[in-house]
Amino acid sequence: MSKRKKDLTLTKIFVGVIVIGGGLYALLHLGRNFVDQHFGPKAMAAAQEKIGRARTLAQEGSPEQARELLQTVIERIKEPAAALDALLILVDIEEQAGNSSKALQALARAHRDSAGTARHPEIAVRYARLLEQSGQDAQALPIYEEVRDSAPPEIRAPALIGLGRHAERGGGLIAAREAYRQAIGDAVPDSAVWDEAVDALGKVNVALIFSNDPLPESKIYTVVKGDSITGIGNALNTTQGLLLRANRLNEKSTLRIGQRLKFTPKDFRIIIDRAGCRLFLVDKDGLFKRYSVGLGKPGHETSLGSYKIGNKEKNPTWHKPGVGPIPPGDPKNELGTRWMPLVPVQDGLPRDLGIHGTIAPKTIGKYSSSGCIRMYCEDVEELYDLVVRSTPVDIVENYTWKGARDVPMPAARIPNQTL
Repeated sequence: MSKRKKDLTLTKIFVGVIVIGGGLYALLHLGRNFVDQHFGPKAMAAAQEKIGRARTLAQEGSPEQARELLQTVIERIKEPAAALDALLILVDIEEQAGNSSKALQALARAHRDSAGTARHPEIAVRYARLLEQSGQDAQALPIYEEVRDSAPPEIRAPALIGLGRHAERGGGLIAAREAYRQAIGDAVPDSAVWDEAVDALGKVNVALIFSNDPLPESKIYTVVKGDSITGIGNALNTTQGLLLRANRLNEKSTLRIGQRLKFTPKDFRIIIDRAGCRLFLVDKDGLFKRYSVGLGKPGHETSLGSYKIGNKEKNPTWHKPGVGPIPPGDPKNELGTRWMPLVPVQDGLPRDLGIHGTIAPKTIGKYSSSGCIRMYCEDVEELYDLVVRSTPVDIVENYTWKGARDVPMPAARIPNQTL
């Protein structure tokens, strides 16, 4: 081979090496850029920046631009955590816009993509709830059951609530009651989930105790000669109202010898949480129902301590101090339709307090009374039919529920504080 040809060959090889090396370098550079843009810390930072901008755009009333940004994160950035964040914000945007089908589609993908991650149970519950709200109860049910059987308590609680709603729709109030009780035990006290479970349990408990259907804890009384509703109630330590409601009777109904009456024995206790304007009705199984109440205004604070229910009155006359009697039904009668006096069981407590209805429902949940406990008229009528004379009442500053089976401390252990 001539020297010239040899030099030309070497030159070609050298150029080829440079070209190939340059190509490899370019590919490596492009690959690094691709990885940086789609994976790793830089990709996550870029995704979070876009998600933040999308959230701001949605809040400012530009949902379409927010959707476009979120789609770039969902489709182009391969960081699962960022994609899930984007999907969930997209769900929020679609729900706020009333696009339930698009929200459900995005949430279905989030449910699928989150499988095996710590976020899956929470996303599963949200997905099941949206399915339920869209009328797809059959599809929601197994998801709720899976979360109930595998998730930690704070996530399990909303799934139990979903199962309770499912049972209610099918008429299974006893199953619903048990699901709500478990949810209360699992949820963080005073959280939104706990509040939802408490309200659902109270509704079901009242429906069960007032229904004509037998319960596992209910009993039957057979009417004998000379019986009256009042006499039977006194003998059974239950209320006339409870007997009437549970047996589809009214005050004018005539009892028949041999008639079978359903009744449900209860040893209720009332706890009034002054700081939260809440009244808890509890029994041996735990929380029965919670009511919102109005309490004493500054200077007339509702006195803490232990009481019991005295002689109850329907449609009471209000003996207004300095004015005189105001008859039932008078629009100025602030007692409403029911009066349940509180008899102190500790020294130094006021003797003029009571639980009653109100002609000012907007004051419920506020501190505006002269010390008494105000309730919505429908609530006080319900409570009146549930509790008997001598039911213990404890008024405390703060009451934190410890769980569905929590038993309140005896009245004697609650410190007396007269204000």
